[in-house]
Amino acid sequence: MGRLSDITSKKYLAAVPPLIAFAGAVVSAKATSMSMLIAGSILIGVTLSTISIAQAIPSEVLPLKYRALAQGLCGMAGTIGGLVGSLGGGAVTNVASDGWRWIFWMQAIFHGITSVGFFLFYWPRANTEYPNITLKEIVWICDPIGSVLFILGATLTLLAMDWASGTYDGSDPHIVAPLTIGLVILAAFCAYEWKGRADGLVAHVFFRRNANFALAVFAYAVEGWIFYSAVNSVVPQIVLYLGWEDDSWDISVRQLSFQLVIFFTPILLSWYATRFKDLKSPLLVTWISFLAVSIFYSCVKPSLDKGQIVINVVGGFGQAGPLTLLPAVIQYTAPHAFLSTATGLAFSARAIGGAFGSAVLDAIINGRINAHYASAVSGAAIDAGLPQSSVEALLEAIANSLTRESVPGATEDVWNAALDASHNEYAHAFRLAWASVIPFVVLALIALAFLKGVKELMTEKVEATVEKLKVELDEDTEKGVGSKIAEMHL
Repeated sequence: MGRLSDITSKKYLAAVPPLIAFAGAVVSAKATSMSMLIAGSILIGVTLSTISIAQAIPSEVLPLKYRALAQGLCGMAGTIGGLVGSLGGGAVTNVASDGWRWIFWMQAIFHGITSVGFFLFYWPRANTEYPNITLKEIVWICDPIGSVLFILGATLTLLAMDWASGTYDGSDPHIVAPLTIGLVILAAFCAYEWKGRADGLVAHVFFRRNANFALAVFAYAVEGWIFYSAVNSVVPQIVLYLGWEDDSWDISVRQLSFQLVIFFTPILLSWYATRFKDLKSPLLVTWISFLAVSIFYSCVKPSLDKGQIVINVVGGFGQAGPLTLLPAVIQYTAPHAFLSTATGLAFSARAIGGAFGSAVLDAIINGRINAHYASAVSGAAIDAGLPQSSVEALLEAIANSLTRESVPGATEDVWNAALDASHNEYAHAFRLAWASVIPFVVLALIALAFLKGVKELMTEKVEATVEKLKVELDEDTEKGVGSKIAEMHL
């Protein structure tokens, strides 16, 4: 999608997918079966592919020196969506058993507004870098071989990682087969982009100045590993299973200590990066902050209730850095003709990192819980006086948030002992999961330390103004573009 938008028009590629997502949200909201809900979710997913375009548009319509600001504003917009989603979702699901439907109705409204906004207010100039291009040339420039290899490899790998998150055991053929095949295809994709084509999805122009593209994409994949798994998934579980909050609304409110910081911090980071033309220093500072967060969670205990709120604040600061500045670093490595392509690769790497992170952390947590939880909780309860015959009822009561009155023979001492054991076992599992994150945080920090400065690129130049300017292509220009397309065929 990103490569296609680089050679055609971003307007319709940005405006049409939200309409498809609007239809998907309506289908999901009115779903009467799981199949209908899945079908609606697939339609909603279509618009996610436009992130490469949505993140590129602000960067190309502003002067190059404001690229960090553009990405900071994009990050803030995403945070607003997260706030509305978490608070709104928590509120509507607490109101009624079918309150989840309102989550999709809200999505339908936002997708509809997004599409209308692009149609009415975004009027980019015609693409002057690829005028009079034919359909055959469009297909070739979009790198059909590389695209097929990447889509197949990424799909199989993500499927395997999703199944590894709890559907199947790690050694099950449902995981081993697609993961192996997917990784082999991704390796073939890398080999093809390296030796088979210089202007494909991973264009060699990204690497012409320095290693910033490779280093930043790696760091962004690690950020996805951390955010989608450890932060977005595991932290709410920590809050719930360690007994700090007991419903979705309270958890959402508690997470405001993270969300509000990650919302406002990009303003400070963007100002600094723009004022001093320095993206590397704030990246290092925020990433070190997140290393501290990882170390805290690798030592988490049920007694650290209040401390976790403080760490949420530090985590929001640490997460804001890469979300604001890494896309800008990656975009500075790409000429305008490959801007959306580079952006799309960055977010694809982030998504793949998130899928791997979710699978690994879920495997660690579930492995520890499955091996030790039942025996530890039941043992603590029996030692406190629970009859052996009531163990199964106790475990079921805790798992389903029932009261101790539903468990025969469960006195208050028994109940408290069981809950303490439950909290401690989950804390142990979460510590192991977060400890696995630390090496990747350190590796990403090392990668960021080797980034080169982009000060000379932060100029007043605007790559794709939306002002009404008359642009004329002379005969020599057209010949030049024609020669460029011919070279791509070669």
